[in-house]
Amino acid sequence: MPHDLLSPPLLLACIALIVGIAAFAHGVIGVGFPLITTPCIALLTDLKTAVLITVLPNILLNILSILRGGNWRDSLLKHWRLAAYVLLGSLVGTQLLIGLPAEPLKLALALMMLVSINLNRLKKLDWSFLRRHRRTSEAAFGLIGGILSGTVNVSVPPLAIYFIGLDLSPVATVQLFNLCFIVGKLTQAGTLAAHGEFTVAILWQSAGLTVLAVACLIPGMRIQSRMDASTYRRWLNHTLLLMAVLMLVQVGLAWAR
Repeated sequence: MPHDLLSPPLLLACIALIVGIAAFAHGVIGVGFPLITTPCIALLTDLKTAVLITVLPNILLNILSILRGGNWRDSLLKHWRLAAYVLLGSLVGTQLLIGLPAEPLKLALALMMLVSINLNRLKKLDWSFLRRHRRTSEAAFGLIGGILSGTVNVSVPPLAIYFIGLDLSPVATVQLFNLCFIVGKLTQAGTLAAHGEFTVAILWQSAGLTVLAVACLIPGMRIQSRMDASTYRRWLNHTLLLMAVLMLVQVGLAWAR
């Protein structure tokens, strides 16, 4: 489906529902908006459309999440190099998004979702070498996270592993996640705009989804302390597993034709 034609009302309604749910979830746990919106919208349209239509809400939600929690300047000053590597990786990843066919990108997205589901298992491994080789690991995980952000809109797995290795506080982790996300999204948006990928229709629809996302983010933030995070994570993992399986089936059917 061409990414400037999102006119069917039912399609727009489904995308709006996905964005609203994802923004609420993002408010509850501080991350997760692209992890939910990208695979769900890609199933309805295509991966590039999913990226384009959610760029603006992604950026605004990341800014609001960075500012929340206090002491954010300290977190950013200590880890600005990571954000710089994410920027470089996003430049490369967005070029791949523009140039590669949809199926390999959807396959990569499905694999990243499966890795995300198993992050709790990865926490049990010994990641102490990340602290011993801080600069090297910062560059490696930042570049990989940026490339994934630019291509499939999901940079959580490598960044989460890096933050696990550093043993950061939850507040600092959320702030740095969102710093890397916003750097990746701004780079992605600028590169896509330079290649003429944005249309007036896409920008208007993305702006409308941004308003909806903020409206759903705020109540999510308000109930963050009362929500059972483990229950939410379990349901999110089940949803991501279903989306990953559906996406793998979609890729398999496309390659079989």
